[in-house]
Amino acid sequence: MRKTVIALGGNALDNGKSSIKDQIEKATETFSRLAYILNNNESVITYGNGPQVGEIFEKTSYSLSICGAMSQGFLLHVISTAYQNLIDRDVLSKPAVPILSHTVINQNVYTMKPIGAFYDHKIDDSYAMEIGKGYRKMVKSPEPVSILEKDSVTYLMSNGYIPIAVGGGGIPVEKRSNGYTEFDGVVDKDLSSALIGTLIGAEDFIIITDVKNVYLDFASKTGAINKIGYSNMLNYYNKINFEEGTIRPKILAALKFLQRGGKRVCITSIDNIKTMDTGTVIE
Repeated sequence: MRKTVIALGGNALDNGKSSIKDQIEKATETFSRLAYILNNNESVITYGNGPQVGEIFEKTSYSLSICGAMSQGFLLHVISTAYQNLIDRDVLSKPAVPILSHTVINQNVYTMKPIGAFYDHKIDDSYAMEIGKGYRKMVKSPEPVSILEKDSVTYLMSNGYIPIAVGGGGIPVEKRSNGYTEFDGVVDKDLSSALIGTLIGAEDFIIITDVKNVYLDFASKTGAINKIGYSNMLNYYNKINFEEGTIRPKILAALKFLQRGGKRVCITSIDNIKTMDTGTVIE
């Protein structure tokens, strides 16, 4: 039995147009495919919120951090409902516990991350093209440095539970002399998932995305990377212009996890996941 972080992409639940029923059904299918891994390891489930936080932001006047908190509540309901459906069917054996999560960030180090729905045209200068999909709003994505709920995650895993945590990368907060204050941005889910993996001493890290493999040419989906070592993947990361905001942070998260003591990363789609040996495996 190994400690495993399973990171679900936000787009794996919602393409920006999915109903709540659709999202619960997608999550149920996802967990049914992950059942063997979940039942036979000490796991924590993390999840993205790109489409959901963007929709909330577009419809309200709240800051991005509050929109992130709202999206966590919504998605924890969706994911927990789907998970419980499979508990009731005896497909899954370990009870899950949803955790509202906060991520301490470094406000001085950030990239830009896409959120919300896809558009066929550029709304304003804050929108950028995502290859083959359309334009999405870009927002600040600060570097995660700690997870406030890490001890709760560790305790639950060691006592036979599956924590559902670090949603949307966690609600971004800055630590100041008088306490914590919110940061107006969205933390990258994969970087935060790699971080919680380090903090709990996980051996394995699974990143579920919408492609089967990492590709040397991501635009044309050619040059699929299967099994690869850390050094060779780092070399590719430094030389190839992987798309920022989508596949690039996933590769960076994988490298950080391995650099800090993790043993294995699998990046693949939910349709392709069977064991930790499918998709792009980095060791």
